[in-house]
Amino acid sequence: MANGEAKRIRFSDLIGSNHTTWEDTKIILDGGTGTGKTYFILRVLAPHARLLGKRMLYLCNRKKLKEQVKPEIGKRHLKDTVTAMTYQALETSLNKNSNSIPFYDYIVADECHYFTNDALFNEYTDISYHYLYHQKNNVVIYISATAKIYFHWMKKTSRVLPEHCFEIPKSYDYVNGVYFYNKKFLQPKVDDLLENEPDSKIIIFCNSYRVMKELHKKYGDRANYMASERATEVKEFCDADCIYEHPDGSVTFDKRLLITTKVMDNGVDIKDRSVKHIFCEIFDVDSAIQALGRKRKIDDKDTCTFYIKDYTGQAIQGLINSNNYQTEPVLMYETSYDKFQKMYGKKRKRIRENRIFYTEFSENKRDSRLKINKMRLQKYMMDLAVLKEMKEKSYKEVMSALLGKDLAEKTEALTMQIDEKDSFLEYLKSIEGKWLYDSDRKEIVKRFEIIGVKLRRAGINTLNGALEDNYGKKYKCRFRNRQLDEDDKITRKTLVDNRRSLEDGSPNPMRNKTYWILE
Repeated sequence: MANGEAKRIRFSDLIGSNHTTWEDTKIILDGGTGTGKTYFILRVLAPHARLLGKRMLYLCNRKKLKEQVKPEIGKRHLKDTVTAMTYQALETSLNKNSNSIPFYDYIVADECHYFTNDALFNEYTDISYHYLYHQKNNVVIYISATAKIYFHWMKKTSRVLPEHCFEIPKSYDYVNGVYFYNKKFLQPKVDDLLENEPDSKIIIFCNSYRVMKELHKKYGDRANYMASERATEVKEFCDADCIYEHPDGSVTFDKRLLITTKVMDNGVDIKDRSVKHIFCEIFDVDSAIQALGRKRKIDDKDTCTFYIKDYTGQAIQGLINSNNYQTEPVLMYETSYDKFQKMYGKKRKRIRENRIFYTEFSENKRDSRLKINKMRLQKYMMDLAVLKEMKEKSYKEVMSALLGKDLAEKTEALTMQIDEKDSFLEYLKSIEGKWLYDSDRKEIVKRFEIIGVKLRRAGINTLNGALEDNYGKKYKCRFRNRQLDEDDKITRKTLVDNRRSLEDGSPNPMRNKTYWILE
C-alpha cells in the first residue's frame, strides 16, 4: 500500500465487536491523528446506536471541530441519532437549567483534554466535566491524542475498567527531525527556510498574542494568521477561515506561512505535503504535542520537521513561582481554614487575583460561599509536577520523553549563532557614521538581546564591551559619545546636536540632544 497509515491498526480493528457489549460504563480512546477515532464513532458506533434506536451526543472543544463533524453526520444519515455540540454550549445550558439536556445513550467527549487545558482561561470546564462524571445508565467515551497525564488521573477517579481503555501510540515516522531552539533563532530560521526552500510551507504556533503581533510586524501579508474569535488585540489581521479544504482535497492555507495560536491545536487536520516545517512556542506539554500533530501524513513521501522552543531553567522557575502563587492559598483553604484565614483573611487583592477560587451565590445570602474550581486546580497540580521535573532535569529532556521514543530519537539542538550574528553585523554596518540618539540606542540594545546578549546597562562602555566580546577583531567599529580634538583624540566634551535647523530648512527636533557615533 502506498499510504503508510493504511497499514496501521485503527480503533475499529482494536475494539472489534466489543462496543456491542458496552453498558453503563466509561471508555477511553487514546490515539493520535490517523488512528480512526472519528471513523469508529461515526461509522461503527453511531450506526450501531441507530439500529438500536439510541441517541448519541458528540461533544467538541472547538467550533471548528464541530463544523468538521456535522457534515459527516449528515453524509452518514445520522442526524436523528447524533447531536454535535461544543462543551461551551453544554456548559451554558447546564448553567441556565441543569435539567435542560436530554438523556443520551452514548456521549462522546472528543478532545477531552479540554477539561484541564481550557480550565486555565475558561471558568466553566468543571461544569461539563462533572456532568459527564456523574452520568449513569449510558456510555461515555473520552477521546484525546494528548491526554496521557489526564487519562492516568481519570482512571483513578472515574472507575474506567482496564478492558475499556484502548490505546494506539502515535506514529511519527513522517518526521525527519526534531530541533529544540533558543527563542532568538525563530525568525532567522524561518527567514532561512523562506529563502532556501521556496516550495515549502511553514506553521508557527505562538505562545502569546504579543509574539503573534511581533511576527505580523515582520511578515505582514506574507502570512496567514489565525487566533481565537475573542482575541481582539490581533483580530484586525486574523482570518478564522484561512484554513479550508481545496478542490484537490487538501486542507491547508494559501500563503507560505501560517502563524497561529493553540486555538488551532486541535480539531483541524492539515493535509498538504508542502507543509514541511512546524514551529511550536507553546510551553504546555499537552497543547504542544497536539499542535505538532496537526499535520496529517498523506503518504510515505510526505515528511515534516518539528522545531520546539527550549525553555531555560530561569523561565521554568518563573512558571513554578506563578503556579505556586495560585495553588498555595487554595491548598491551605482545603486543609486548614484557620491557617488560611490567618494568612489570607485580610489580603483581598491576593484572593481576588486567584484564578482557582470562585464564589457560588445561593438564594439564601448566608449560604453563598467561596468554592474551588477543581478542574483548574487539577491542571495547576498536573503542570506543577511536570515543571518540577523540568527544573530538576531540563525542558528538553522531559519534553522529549513525553513526546515518546519515536521522536526522542530524532531530537537535537538547533544552532544558528554565526548566521544570526552576521545579520546583526549587517545592521551595525547600516548605522555606521549616523548620529544615534536615545531612541536609536534603545534599538541597539534590543538588537543585542535578539542575538542573546543581555545587557544590564545601556552605557557606551557596556555596548562596546559587548561588541568586543562577540566580534573582537572581526568588527573594529566602536561607539563614541565624546568630541575629538584637532589630533583626533577623544576629549571630555559630550557630542551634542547644536543644529537649529535641518538641511531642508525645517526646525531640528533633536536640537541640544546628545548622540553617539559608531565608527
